Amino acid sequence: MTIIKVGSDEYDIDGVVFDKDGLLFESMHFWKGLAEIRISHLKRIKGFPIEKWSELFGVRMEEGRVVDINPKGIFAIAAPHEEVTITASLIHEATGNEWGLCRNLSDTAFRSSDEEFDVRKVLFPKPGFPDIFRRLREAGIPYGIATSDDAERTQISIDAYDRADALSFIITPVHVKKGKPSPDMLHLASDIMGIPTSRLLMLGDSYVDVQMAHEAGSIGIGIPDDDEMRAKMVPYASKIIASLEELEF
Repeated sequence: MTIIKVGSDEYDIDGVVFDKDGLLFESMHFWKGLAEIRISHLKRIKGFPIEKWSELFGVRMEEGRVVDINPKGIFAIAAPHEEVTITASLIHEATGNEWGLCRNLSDTAFRSSDEEFDVRKVLFPKPGFPDIFRRLREAGIPYGIATSDDAERTQISIDAYDRADALSFIITPVHVKKGKPSPDMLHLASDIMGIPTSRLLMLGDSYVDVQMAHEAGSIGIGIPDDDEMRAKMVPYASKIIASLEELEF
């Protein structure tokens, strides 16, 4: 049993689950860097509709450079395999090529861009990380990550500032039937840790994180970057705070 204080409230929990991008790391730096390299590989596909892809995915470009990412858009929220499928559909629509070829072209572009992308160059830790991980270890509280990113990139990101081997798990969309805001990730975290979902505390920067917690019967703490996201969290969050540094235990 562990009491975690979040502002004026206290929660009796046994484990903690973290989102990654936007919570542990500044998301915009990561998204823009990844979008740049995605686009450079997608441009190699003859007839690929870059402008339409950018608009659909919420990637804003000026003079051929990525300048902004919509935090509620496909690029920011969708799982990689979903992005591959949507991109394959755009290739099919633009070129009229056979579906299998379009799917392979999309998959190849994503895989090759992932191999070239060095996530360590775009990592900017947010206030409270990695100190929150070290404090949890000292307190003997198990913790893990549930993210829409992939596991390898998540492990590299954590190892750059802390210890990925200290995580109880890294859960990504490929490990569950449905990604966020479905409760599947937290049900899997519950099974791995042997802790009821009602005794898990979920921390995230997006409404899908706290909605997932709400659906799973867990405690959902939101740490949004802007007022619009804060408003979207209100129906689902147990508490909304400004920083990981506000957690005391």
